[in-house]
Amino acid sequence: MIETTRTWDPTTLVSVGILALPLGNALKLAGNLGTFNSIGYGIPADTEAAIAAGPGFFLGELIGSVLPVILGIFGVFALFAYLGRRRIVVTALVCAIVGSGATLAALGVINYAIPALAHAYQAGNTGAMVIADGFFKWPWGAMIYPAALVPIGLVLFSVALWRSTTISRAAIAVSALSAVLISIPVPLHSVRLAGGALGLVAGTWLAVAIRRDVVGSPR
Repeated sequence: MIETTRTWDPTTLVSVGILALPLGNALKLAGNLGTFNSIGYGIPADTEAAIAAGPGFFLGELIGSVLPVILGIFGVFALFAYLGRRRIVVTALVCAIVGSGATLAALGVINYAIPALAHAYQAGNTGAMVIADGFFKWPWGAMIYPAALVPIGLVLFSVALWRSTTISRAAIAVSALSAVLISIPVPLHSVRLAGGALGLVAGTWLAVAIRRDVVGSPR
């Protein structure tokens, strides 16, 4: 008897993996809404501590920040498989993966250190939230800088999509714009919130278009 090994169809991998884009963006938008104007950027220390010490902050950051980054890794691998091994696509993949790794490290500090500092502030350590705010300023804030590789990678993916596919130019442009808005280092949560909303629209739009393409024209 000849044994056969079942292999995954690349088309299936792309059509399933690309769903990570809209799902991750939906979680990110929900997380941004849940922790909107919660810490940093001039928010009073009492308000910061009250929010960060509660379970909602940790859950909001976990669901709205950590999980979207993890899902985004699957999404960019699906884009890589869909677009092929072109130089710009490989560069986009490397930027997105390295940036995601750096982002997860920074999010670990935010998710675990800031709630602990908030509890310390409520216990009477008035300097605790100064330390927490320091994670968003130079020099400690520099640990977040490598995360800029993620939007760079997404913009490069958008360029590759623009050049080599027939997917709607509008969807590609919205995707690139959302990546830029989310990463702008300004004290305006509303800018990143707008980027998250656009990211959800663009991610859904691209996922539908790519799934339709790979199902109709297997690669």
